Order: sequence, then structure tokens, then C-alpha cells
Amino acid sequence: MTDIVRRRLRFSYFELCLAILLITTIIRLIGLRYSVVDLFIDESQYWVWSRELALGYFSKPPLLAWAIAGADATCGSGESCVRALSPIFYFGTALLGYAIARELYDERTAFWSALAIALAPAVAFSSRIVSTDVPLLFFWTLALFAYVKLLRGGGTGWAIALGVAFGLGLLAKYAMIYFLLGVAIMFMIDADARQGLRRKEPWVALTIGVLLIAPNLVWNALNQFDTVRHTAGLVQVGSLGFKPGSGLEFVGAQFGVLGPIIFGGLLVLLFRWHSPTLRREDRWMLAFAIPPLVLITALAFVNRAYANWAAPAFISAAIVVSAVLVRNQQWSWIKANIAIGLAAQALLLATDASADKITVSVLGRAEDPYRRSMGWSNFANEVRRIAQLTGADAIVGESRYEVASLIYYMRDSKPRVLVWPKGNDAENYFERTIPLTAAEGGIVLLATGCPSQSRLEKFYRTVALVGSFDSPSGPTTFRRYFAFKLSGSRGAIEPLGDCR
Repeated sequence: MTDIVRRRLRFSYFELCLAILLITTIIRLIGLRYSVVDLFIDESQYWVWSRELALGYFSKPPLLAWAIAGADATCGSGESCVRALSPIFYFGTALLGYAIARELYDERTAFWSALAIALAPAVAFSSRIVSTDVPLLFFWTLALFAYVKLLRGGGTGWAIALGVAFGLGLLAKYAMIYFLLGVAIMFMIDADARQGLRRKEPWVALTIGVLLIAPNLVWNALNQFDTVRHTAGLVQVGSLGFKPGSGLEFVGAQFGVLGPIIFGGLLVLLFRWHSPTLRREDRWMLAFAIPPLVLITALAFVNRAYANWAAPAFISAAIVVSAVLVRNQQWSWIKANIAIGLAAQALLLATDASADKITVSVLGRAEDPYRRSMGWSNFANEVRRIAQLTGADAIVGESRYEVASLIYYMRDSKPRVLVWPKGNDAENYFERTIPLTAAEGGIVLLATGCPSQSRLEKFYRTVALVGSFDSPSGPTTFRRYFAFKLSGSRGAIEPLGDCR
């Protein structure tokens, strides 16, 4: 059917692909405009980072914050503008996927590979939010394309492109380091890859990548290695042990992230690694899917792993599975894969526009699926109202959840926002940069989920409950907050401890 439409419209495969990707991107941008979903905590935090550009931040490298600053300068600070980066990046990622498949296979394979990338369930989901995975996948795909071109005899220009892509990928997320493991597998399985390391181009690329990430590493050294420690801390060494449930949950989640057909096809191809039906180019793509997928799966079986941690495996997986399906003319699977992605995209567009009204029944119990992302703007508005009534000089939250939302949704308000520290060693960006201290004078307004007044009297002479409110996070759920007016500091501010 696609070939018939293409021929009748006299489009090339690339022109038809470009048209579909443009339409998809425009629809996603329109969807963001009509979404009622608040910025989630991580998104708000990334926006806060973008207000003070730096070479690094507490938990992530700096590239996403830089990109958000550029978006803010272009279209403002609204949710739809902050998130607009994602569909635009994915547009570029899909086009690069087309270029890789065109280089390795043919135009028809390139067409279906690009659509498999653009319409994957995970991309449909991720294009609605702003996260570090989005620029990571773009630069991973660019690096993969440049590496393929080098394998095909490309010169210094492609080495520079590879180095820039690798370095910027690291500045997006340290998971870009998996790319080097893919190169290592290529060294073991392919003679041209081994021969290529004797040329100057790979080493030029590596040098450029190192130079680009070096300022961030220097920043880490000057800032107690915050980002490195946070990244390493995601693996809880003290809880290591065989956890089959966690591992199987992660593997099962990949059917949703990559899509059931792409992930299922990837598993089949991995088990058929030595099959004569696999081409050399197929193994090239599998080589770059293996490191993130195998390493994170192994981690999931002994610790924990989030579904998106193996995201870089998706790009080459989508290309190689699409290539094999096209080669074997398994059109029903190709169409089913696209249909699943379209259905996921349509569902998310509809639910984002009515997220504050949606409730689903799970085992007979009502659940608000958007409860983690909703209610933050309402929370900030209520705190703003109480702050105006009390004449607060500063507003304090107990966790980064509240603080990030307060700073973003009160960005045009006067009172400064601080965080109550939880210890001497900062647990997040806000405790490092804007902790509440005894030097903070005037009236302090604390917004907290704990109604206890006695735990505050240790630190302030005057403690008064001035209000409480519920912030709806959906039709059936809410977060309850209490607002305390504090004044007259007694001395050093210490952790509040558990609510009693």
C-alpha cells in the first residue's frame, strides 16, 4: 500500500518519510499546546538549571539545561515550550535512522526504519516530556551514522562528526559511554573495524569527544564529583543480590519501551547470531544494541534498573529488525509495529488533553494514572496565595519535589524559594545551592505535608499554622499540605526528621 501511494504521488522514499515525520512532529507540538499535564519534578528541575547555565549539575551533565535555555529564549517558559525540544529532537533522530539504514541496506528499509523509530511506543511517550534520554538518543544516532560512514571509508570529516556526537552525547547523559562498548564488540567481530583502528580517524574522534566532556569532568572535580556520585549512587551496592522478579520486570518493560515487535525481533536475532541468514550489517547493528541491553538487564537481576536505562539499544534494534522484516517481506509484522505506535500516540494525545479528568479501574480500584504529574501548579498557586497573605520573605519546601515545582510555577513571584536541608551531605541540587540557613531573616513560610508543629519549634521562636489545603492530582487523589509561618531563628537549621 505504501509503495502504491508513493508511486502515485511521485514521491521518493525519502520525501514520503520526511513528510510523515514532519506531520508527526507538528501533531506532537500541537498536542503539547493542548496538554494539561504539569511539568513533572525532573522537568521542573531541568528548567531551574537552565536559569543558571553551568558546566555541570548535581545529578546530570549540562546539555539538556543548555537546550532548555535556548528553547526558553525562543518561545518562553511555558510547559509546551520546555517540552517542544523532545519532538524536534526525535524528528532529527528518525532522519538519522533513515540515513543509517540507507547506508547499510536500501531506501525501502530506511523508510520503515525511520518510521519504526519515530512511532515506537517509547518515543510516543517520551516526545511529551523533556528528559536527558531525548538528546542522548539523537547524538547516539548521529555517532552511529558517523561510525558507519567511517567503516565505509569516510575521512576526517566523519571522524569530527563522530567525536562531536560522542562528546555531546556524554554531555547529555553518561550512558553514551556504552557506545565505546559497541565499538569494542565491532573490533571483535569485524575485520574492517579492526583495520579501522589503525587509521587516525577513530582516534581523532575519541580525542574530540574527550575534549568536549573534559570541562564537565573538571566541574565535577571542583564540585565534590556531584554528578558522578549521583550516577554511581543509582546502583545501591548494599542491596545487591539475585532478584529474578526485578530482572523479569525490566525485561518485560522492554516490550513496552522498544515495542513488542522490535524487542521480540531483537531477541530472536540475538539468539540467531551465528545464523547464515544474518548479514554482516545486521551484526553491526546488533553490536551496538548488546552493551546497554545486556549490562542493564544484568543489573536489574541483582539490583534495580529503570526501563529507560537501556534506551540506546533501541536505535540499532529498530533498524536491524526493520531490515530483516523488509528483507523477508514480513509486511504484517511491519504494519502491526507501526499500528501499535500510532495507537499509543493517539491515546497519549487524547489523555494528555484531559489528564485531570481521567480515572481508570485497576482490579476494581480507581486509579488516577497522571497523579505523579498533576497538582504541582495548583500546589504552587496555593502557596503563592498564602505567601501574599502572610507577607513571607522566603518560601521553604521539604523536598526537591515541592521546591522544583515552586520555583517553576512561581517564577514570576517575588519570594525566594529555599529547601529545608536533610543533612550535611546534600541529597539534591537544591540542598547544594539554596538550603535554608539560620541567617535567613524575616518571615519564612514552610509548605509541608506534615502537620506537626512541635518539630519546628526547635528551630524558630514563633511557629504558626496559617493554612492547609489539598492539591488535586486527579479526580480521586490529592496531596495535603500545611503552611507554617516561621520567624525568630533559634540557631542552626538541622534536619527535621520523620513526621510524628
